[in-house]
Amino acid sequence: MIYMVAESVSEALRAAVLAELNADPAVHAWEIGVAAEDGVVTLTGTVDSGGNKFAAERAAKRVDGVRSVANDLRVRTVNERTDTDIARDAAHRLRNNVAVPATVQAVVSDGYVTLDGTVTWMHQRAAAETAVKYLRGVKAVQNTIRIIGD
Repeated sequence: MIYMVAESVSEALRAAVLAELNADPAVHAWEIGVAAEDGVVTLTGTVDSGGNKFAAERAAKRVDGVRSVANDLRVRTVNERTDTDIARDAAHRLRNNVAVPATVQAVVSDGYVTLDGTVTWMHQRAAAETAVKYLRGVKAVQNTIRIIGD
């Protein structure tokens, strides 16, 4: 029972920090992940500038119950592509390539793209890989697409 009370206090603190981040016009709250436990708030994600990073920290510190802040926000460098940018482009390329069926999906993590799903023909598997491997920001592609027969 004590565990459930501590969990609800941590969740209430997390919600209060999220509300404060949303209320601050200097902060892009949608870029920031928040975790809270025992008065310790951890901020994660990627922001556009050092100013945004420290604005988020200041907003978190304004919340009652915050004892310390672990500011793990990373500042995006100029022209850096996020995994979200790459994933959006990969989805667009896969969707608009007539050789790639809708059963193919891409997962992006740290610039590495993993393709999975199923296709009927080898050329569809190759077309999916070619569609995403030259996107700006892609470090490598792992093609785990399976070929299945009728």
